This record gives sequence, C-alpha cells and structure tokens, in this order.
Amino acid sequence: MKDQHQKQYAGVWMDHHQAMFITATDGEFAIQEERIIAGEYHGDKGEHAYNNAEKTDNRKYFKTIGHHLLPFDEIFIFGPGKSQEELLNFLHEDNHFKSKKITLGCAEKMTDPQTVAKVREFFKS
Repeated sequence: MKDQHQKQYAGVWMDHHQAMFITATDGEFAIQEERIIAGEYHGDKGEHAYNNAEKTDNRKYFKTIGHHLLPFDEIFIFGPGKSQEELLNFLHEDNHFKSKKITLGCAEKMTDPQTVAKVREFFKS
C-alpha cells in the first residue's frame, strides 16, 4: 500500500529585511512566531566591500528561509519588490526544492490578519 502523504503548505511574506511564515496546522493558517531578519553590513570599507557583504548577507538570509521551508510541499512567496524572485532563483539552485511547487505573488505591507487571509485564499483556490 502506498504511503499517504498529506501535503504541507506554507506562505512567506518577505522583503529584503525580514521574512514571516504562515503555515497550516489542522487546516488553519497562522503566522509563525519566528521571523527571519536579514543581516546588514555596517562596515565602512568602500563600495566593493559593501557589495560583497550584501551578497553574502543575502545568501545567508535566503539559506535560512530555505531551511525553514524544507518540510513544505507547496510554497507561496509574496511581498513588495524583487526579493521573492531572488529567493526563488536561490531555491531553484537547491535540489531539495526541485519537486516543490513554488508560486510568487506581490503584496505591499499588510496587517497580520490580511497576510493570513491572503495565504488561506491562495491555497483554497
């Protein structure tokens, strides 16, 4: 008999500064307490050093988000700007995400209830 795996769903609201996870437990979506905060370069060694530090910080930020998303089968990533596309490109380089369904969306800053509602509606449709 085949093992019946119930799909796990996650939404991520993110920008270049923080990521917030919305996951389902027993069919109810809720914001997870843990949020990921991006690192920031505080040095003064010039533009080249700043750019290298920014790339390193972004990779660490995306890697941490990816680690939190490993248990999920379907992932909805949304927020303002281009950070979602950058995360998607990063995840596509990781074999752990090859079989996962990842969808991008856009959204400005939202209240917590609006964020949960957006993820709930995305996965119910």
